[in-house]
Amino acid sequence: MSKFIFFGFLNLLFYISFNESFAQSQEYSDYKPVYRKWRDNYILDKIEYTKTTTIFFFRFVCEKGHRAIFYEPGHESAWYLKGKAGKSYKLKAVKNIRRNSAMLVSNLTSEKEFLSIDGYDYTTFSCEVHFERLPNTEKIVDLIEGEGYENDEGHFNCFDVALKTWDNKELGKVEDSKEKIEKFEDKFGIPKTDKPKVEPKIEPKIEPKVEPKVEPKKDPVIVKVDTPKVEPKPLPDLNNPYPIKRIRNKSDIVCSEKLVLDKVQFQDNTTEMKGLVECQRTLRYVYEYMTDNHKSTATIIGHSDVFGPKDRNLELSKQRAIKIQRYLSSLGINPSRIDIEFYGSQEPIVKEGSVLNRRVEIIIKCN
Repeated sequence: MSKFIFFGFLNLLFYISFNESFAQSQEYSDYKPVYRKWRDNYILDKIEYTKTTTIFFFRFVCEKGHRAIFYEPGHESAWYLKGKAGKSYKLKAVKNIRRNSAMLVSNLTSEKEFLSIDGYDYTTFSCEVHFERLPNTEKIVDLIEGEGYENDEGHFNCFDVALKTWDNKELGKVEDSKEKIEKFEDKFGIPKTDKPKVEPKIEPKIEPKVEPKVEPKKDPVIVKVDTPKVEPKPLPDLNNPYPIKRIRNKSDIVCSEKLVLDKVQFQDNTTEMKGLVECQRTLRYVYEYMTDNHKSTATIIGHSDVFGPKDRNLELSKQRAIKIQRYLSSLGINPSRIDIEFYGSQEPIVKEGSVLNRRVEIIIKCN
């Protein structure tokens, strides 16, 4: 009797092991991913399971003038997977980076930055995010853009991503993924090609020529009116418009002092910079200074103009500060060394409204 029990136990172990091995070897795709996210400008198209790899097909919309940054494996801001049991999985590769379906990079092996400079309102970027084939014991994971950024709404994070098995009835079909992508891009008005839309030429309407009626000249009646003298309001000094010091070169940086990032200004009601080359030059001074002083930290402070709803201005100033933070991070500064603050329209330089209000300030602490 004991022999039968022993062999039955061995058969059970073999059966379990065989089924797990069989399930792990299956190759399939999940065309209806289930997950949560911060914002509506990014999605997972599908999740693909090969024998050695779990691949997340990621897509996001980049507003005109904004940067699309991709981090290679090993970078401190690279994507990683966080399992619910505490285990994490490092990024293996980022492949097939595309802009509006046009291939940019087939395999990202070093840090690259792509700018949305296409000339129309929005651009869609897509890529494949590769990890090792996850074990079937992992049922739910978080896809996080950079360790330490789990709670940062400025990062492309997907939470509670369901990892389905090959026999799951909710895997969907290719058409489900295509329909989801089409609805997502239509919502933002993404063009179907990588070329700007050409508006049809409209011929001007030619009105018949009408000779003007000539009135006989009359002597003008002159009426003297005493008008109060209005003193013109003083305009900001264009050579020194800010009430605090500004960074125009590396030598202007002073530790623990609030400074304006000179030439770093924004278009009205957007995070689009005015004069990208000059903006990058100013930010390069900050990068070089923080690289030379490797223990230094920085606080980026965003502001907006006075027009519009206060809540909108507050969010706008936050996104402007985040944009500078991410740019410095893309140059190589550890994101943990850069904090942000934002005040919307609470601290204008010109109370009546001005481009000078749409500014970013910085305080560098040299520890």
